[in-house]
Amino acid sequence: MKKTKSLLSLVAAAGAGLGASAAESLFLEAEAFQFPGGWSRVSDRAASGRYYLQAPQEARDPASDALTAVTLDREGDYTVWALSRDYARDRPKTRTFEVLVDGVPLRGRGGAHGREGFAWEALGSRTLKAGDHALALRRTDSPYGRCDALFITRADVSPEALPGRKIIAFRVTPKPLPHAEQATFRAERLTDVGTEALAALSTPSMRVTFVAAKDAAGKPWIARRAQVLCGGAWQELPEAGGSEALFVLQATNVTADLLRAATWKGARTPVDVPFNGTTFKTAGAATDPYTAAPSRRFAPREVVSAEGAGVVLRYEAEDGESLPVRWETDPDDPYTLRVQARLTAKAPGSYSLGFSALEATPRERVAFVQLPPLYQFQRLPAAPELLCNTLTPHPLALAQVPWMTNGAPLSVVVAAEPADLPFVWPNATNAVCGFALLNSKGLVQPTFFSPVLGSPFSQLEAGEVRLVNWRLMTRPADWKDTLEACCQNVMKVTDYREPVNASLTDAVLNMADLMMSAEFGGWNDELKGFYDIESATMGKHAAPLALLSAALLSRSEAFWEARALPTFEFVLSRSSSHIIQSGVDRDGTPVKGQIAVPNAFYGTTCWEGLLRLTGGLNPWLQDLALPDGRLRHSRGYNTSWPWTEMLAAHRLAPSAISLDAVKADADLWLAKEVYGRQTQPVDFQNFYNIHFYPYWWDVIDLYEATGDKKYLSAAVEGAFHTLAGQWSHPRHPQGDITVHPDGSQVTYHPVWHKNDQLFRLGWPRQPGDTPAHDVPAWQVSPVGLGLEQPSTYTAFRGAMNNIMQSTWAPHLLRVFRHTDREIFRTFARNSVIGRFANYPGYYLTCFTDLVRDPRYPYKGPDITSLYYHHIPVHYAFAMDYLVADAEVRSGGQVGFPWVKQKNYAWFNSRVYTAEPGRVYDDKQAVLWLERGLVSTDVQTDWLAARSPERFWVMLMNQTHAARTVTVHLDGAKIGLKPGDGVLYEGNADPFRAAEPAAPRPAPALADNAFSVSIAPLSLVTVGYPAEARAAFPAGQPLAEAHRTADAGEFGKAHAFAIRSPWAKDALYAVLTADPIPEACATFTCEGVSRTCTRFPYEASFYPVSDPRAPVRIVLTRPGQAERTVELK
Repeated sequence: MKKTKSLLSLVAAAGAGLGASAAESLFLEAEAFQFPGGWSRVSDRAASGRYYLQAPQEARDPASDALTAVTLDREGDYTVWALSRDYARDRPKTRTFEVLVDGVPLRGRGGAHGREGFAWEALGSRTLKAGDHALALRRTDSPYGRCDALFITRADVSPEALPGRKIIAFRVTPKPLPHAEQATFRAERLTDVGTEALAALSTPSMRVTFVAAKDAAGKPWIARRAQVLCGGAWQELPEAGGSEALFVLQATNVTADLLRAATWKGARTPVDVPFNGTTFKTAGAATDPYTAAPSRRFAPREVVSAEGAGVVLRYEAEDGESLPVRWETDPDDPYTLRVQARLTAKAPGSYSLGFSALEATPRERVAFVQLPPLYQFQRLPAAPELLCNTLTPHPLALAQVPWMTNGAPLSVVVAAEPADLPFVWPNATNAVCGFALLNSKGLVQPTFFSPVLGSPFSQLEAGEVRLVNWRLMTRPADWKDTLEACCQNVMKVTDYREPVNASLTDAVLNMADLMMSAEFGGWNDELKGFYDIESATMGKHAAPLALLSAALLSRSEAFWEARALPTFEFVLSRSSSHIIQSGVDRDGTPVKGQIAVPNAFYGTTCWEGLLRLTGGLNPWLQDLALPDGRLRHSRGYNTSWPWTEMLAAHRLAPSAISLDAVKADADLWLAKEVYGRQTQPVDFQNFYNIHFYPYWWDVIDLYEATGDKKYLSAAVEGAFHTLAGQWSHPRHPQGDITVHPDGSQVTYHPVWHKNDQLFRLGWPRQPGDTPAHDVPAWQVSPVGLGLEQPSTYTAFRGAMNNIMQSTWAPHLLRVFRHTDREIFRTFARNSVIGRFANYPGYYLTCFTDLVRDPRYPYKGPDITSLYYHHIPVHYAFAMDYLVADAEVRSGGQVGFPWVKQKNYAWFNSRVYTAEPGRVYDDKQAVLWLERGLVSTDVQTDWLAARSPERFWVMLMNQTHAARTVTVHLDGAKIGLKPGDGVLYEGNADPFRAAEPAAPRPAPALADNAFSVSIAPLSLVTVGYPAEARAAFPAGQPLAEAHRTADAGEFGKAHAFAIRSPWAKDALYAVLTADPIPEACATFTCEGVSRTCTRFPYEASFYPVSDPRAPVRIVLTRPGQAERTVELK
C-alpha cells in the first residue's frame, strides 16, 4: 500500500509555544461537521485527517447543506479559507462549492484553485461578532466539490504559509447544535410500572418477567425485567422500558450502498436546526441508519400469549398498526433470548426493522465494545452507522456496560439469527442484516436491523410478510467470555476442518519445492528475492528466516545455496524488505539508497535468527544484532514495542539486556496497548492485524520465558482480538454445493507483474478453465478465515476478500496449550486445516477448491493472487503450526528450538533451527522434515527428528475419528538399525498430555514400515534406534567476516564471509551504488569471475576454500577510466 504524507501526520509537533494564539484562528475539519447533509465522507490519505466531504451529486437542495457551528472569542474581521481538492489536468475549477456563514454565502467558491491535489484558497472576509456562528457547505451547479477543511482567522496570515503542525494547533471541535429529536426514538417515560408478572421466561441463569406499565399518554406499555445469575446471586438488570425501541423504516425511493459502512440516498429524514433565531434545514449523515428513511416506532402494548418457552407481545404503532413479536429462551445459551417479529408490508417499498436493546449508556462509561472489524476497545464512530453482516466477521454488536450493582462486568449483545444467514459469498448487495453500536442520539445501545434498508432483500410487496429474527444476550461476563459464548452457543462454530487432498505436512513440503522453482515460485536470482507482483522489477522478502530454516529442516545444501544464502545476502545489504531493479517506484519516482550495509528494516530478532540458523558459526552477526550493545527496534511495517526485540537480545546476550528490563517495557505495553483506554477509531485503510489491536504475537514467548501469568492473560486478550477478525458465519449446509457455477470463475484483482512483464498465471482466461462441480460445503466454508484490511476486504463490489495468510494460527494453538480453552484451537484449526495443499495465494473471493490442488500454483488459473513473496510466509506459519500442534498434543513434552520471524506486517512466526530439541526424554533431537523421509497411507501430519542414536517420528491425526496409519520410513537415509523402538501417546487435551508419559514398546518394523492407531486430534510419537550420526558436520566459528573499501561513484564496496551449516564458506561482495546507466562490475574471487551489468552490483561465491580470499572488482562505464577495487 502506498503511504502518503497528510496534514494529520504532522500533528506530533503540535502544541503550545507555536508563536500564535489559537484563538486568533480556527481550523475545522470538514468531516467534523455535525450535520453532513447530503455530503459524503470520503477517505483519502492525502487529506487532512485522511477524510474530506464531497458534495452530493443531486441537484441543489437546502436539506443537502452540511451544517455545523463554531464559537469566536471576539469580534473582528475574519477571512475564511477552504482546503479543497482540484484536478489540474482534468477539468480544473469545475468541482466547486460554497461556504455560508450564518446562512450568507461568501464571495468566493472552494474547489476553484486549479492545482493538482489539495490546496488552500481564500473565499472571502466578513466582520463577525463574538459568539456562536453557523457554517454551511453548499453544492453549486457543478457537482463533486470536495472540501477538506476550513481555516478562519482574524490574523493577517495565509494557511499556505504555515507549517502543518501550526495549522493543526488551531483545530477546534464544533459547537453542538440543538435539533428536534425524532419522535420515533424519544425515550418514553413509564409510570405505574407493576410488580405482578403478566408472563415470564426463565433459564437456570436468567429470569425474565413482563409487567404492565403506562406511557406518558397513559396508554398500556409492557415493560420487561430481567435478572441474571452472577457469582451465585441474582442481579437485577435495568428495566427494558421506554429506552428500548422497536421501529420500522420504510421508503419507496431509497437506494443503499452496502459495500462498507452503509450509506443511503433518496429518502433521508430532514432535520430542522433552530439557531440564533434562524431555522436551518439539513439532514443527518448519509451513513445514519436512523435517518435513512421515515420511521415509525412500535410500542409493546399487550401480552398476547404466554405458553411454554415463548411469550408473544403485540407491538403497536401510533396509527394502530400491530406487529406481533415472540420472545423465547434459547436452549443453547442460558443468557440469551430469541426474538422474532412478524413484519407485514402495508405498501410496496423498502423496509427495515430495527431494535435498540435495553438501556443506552454514555460513551465514556462503556468498558468495551465489539463490532468488528472497525470497532473494538472503546472505539466508537463519531455518529451512528451500520455495518452489514457481509462486512463484519461476527454478525453482532456487543457492549460491555457498567450496569451490575456488584461491579461485575455485563455484556449486551444483539446478534443475527444464524439460520437466516445464507451460505453465499458476501458482496455489496446480498446483506441480510446490519448492526449499530450507537442509537439515534449517539449513545451506546446495540441495535439490530433487518432487512437492511435499500438492499434487494428489503424490497416487499403490499401484504408481504417477513419474519425477522435476532438474538439478545445479556451475559454477566466481559467481552471475551461473551464473544466466546456467541461463537460457541449462538453461531455454533465448531472444529469442523479435516485434511483435503493433502496433509499439512504435505503442504509444507510442497511449498518448499515451490520455493525452489524460479518459474512458478517467482524467484529472481539477480534480486536475490521473490517478485512482488504489485510492482515491476521489485524483489522482496517478507520472511527471510524461513528460507534458512527450510534448508536446515530438509538437510538440503542445494536449497541453502540456491535460496537461503542469497536471502542471507539480501538481508545483509538491502536497505529495506524490497529492492527495485529499475530504481524507479510505481509512481515513476527515483528510489535512492537501496543498498545499505547493514539492513535497517529488520530488528535484533532477525539478526539473532541469522546467527542461530547458521549454528553460531557467524558470531560477527552479534555485532549487527546489537551494534555497540544497542538494540535494533524495527517497526516500520508493524506496531511492535521495543520489548519484543529486547527479548531476542536477551536470548542472544543475557548480560546485555536482562529479563527484568524486558518485563519492564512489556509492562508499559500492557498498561497502554492491552488494557489502556482507546477511543480513536482506526482508519479503514489500515491493517486489521497490525493497527486495530495490540501486536501480541510475542507475549506468549515472554510468558514461556518467565512463567508470569500476567503475560498469559495478555496473550488471551490478544488472541480474542484475533478471533474477533475471524469469520464465525455463515453456517455451512449439509451436503454439497456447486463451485465455479459459470465454468470460468470471476476474479476481480488485476493482472499483476512478474519482473517487468504483466503476468498472472493462467491468463488470459479461457472458457471453462474452472469447471463447475460439486464439493462438500464444509470444505469451502470461510468460517475461520480472516481479513487483511477493511479496505481490501471491500475492494470489489462483486465479492468480499478474505485472506488465507493465517499466521496467527500457531499463536492461538499455544494459547490453547496453556489455557485449555477450546475456542482457540477451534479457530486455529479452522483457519489452517484442509485449507491448502500448497501455497494457495492470498485473497479468497469465492467458494473454490482450486487451492486444495497441490498443482494449483503451477497450473492456475490464478484466482487468489499468487503473491510470490508470501510463499515463505505461508511455509513459515504452516511449519510453525505443525510444531505448535505437536507441543499441544504432547503437553510440551515435544518441542524444538526456534527463532522469531517478524518485522514484516503481522507475519510473525517461530522458525526452527538445527539446535537440539526435546522429544519426551530425549533432549538431543534435531527437527527434520524432508520429502520421502516418512510416508503414510492416509493423510496424516508428521514431524521427524534425529538424535545421535535415535530417529523419531511424531504422527498427528487431524480428524475427529480414530485412525490406523501405516508409516513407511526411508531406512537408508535415516540410518535405522535393529533394535526395539519406543512409543509415546499424546492427548487432545494439552493438560492431560502434559502429565508424565511412560513409553511402551513401539510396533516392530517390517520392511521399514509400521502401523499405529491414533486417537482423534491426538499424537503418537515413535522412536527407533539409528546409527550414530550428526545432523550437520562440525565447524568452527568464523573469526573474521567483513571487509570494505571505497569504490568512488559506485559507493562503498563490501565483502562478507559467511559460513554455512555445512561448514562451508561463501564470499559475498556488494557495491552500494544506485543504478548507473551502462555500468559494469566484474567480481573475481579464487579465479572465478562474475560480471554484473544491472543493478544491484554484487556477486556471491560458494563454496570458497579460504574465507579471507581477496575479492577484486573491476568497474567500467562508457567514456570513463576503468577502476579496480581490491577487498583484501
